[in-house]
Amino acid sequence: MASFKVVRNRKAYLRRRKMRRFLTVMTIVIIFAYATHATYVNRVNQIEDALEELAAYEEQYEEVMLRQEFYLNQVIRLGDEDYIAMLARERHFMSLPDEIIFRFVNDSTNSSATTDMDIEED
Repeated sequence: MASFKVVRNRKAYLRRRKMRRFLTVMTIVIIFAYATHATYVNRVNQIEDALEELAAYEEQYEEVMLRQEFYLNQVIRLGDEDYIAMLARERHFMSLPDEIIFRFVNDSTNSSATTDMDIEED
């Protein structure tokens, strides 16, 4: 009977040893999974922030391109002597004989400085 108790205790010892190994491995796996998940979530948040920043920069780029197009158009128009004469007359409230000048405040096609384009200067 004495040998049976030793074997029985040995089986219990081996079961406890297997259980400790299992718990140790599971603890390591859980720690690794948590670290992996935390890293993944952090990277996803960084990507989302970068995409939001990119969208903001793209919007700014579109505004800058509109301004550039407007100013390039103005440069081309300033090469025309008739346009320059019209601007000078308009800004100094003068007119040619038999000329009537109409100013439209919200008309973007009007060449006056106040109505060219509603662009806010930074």
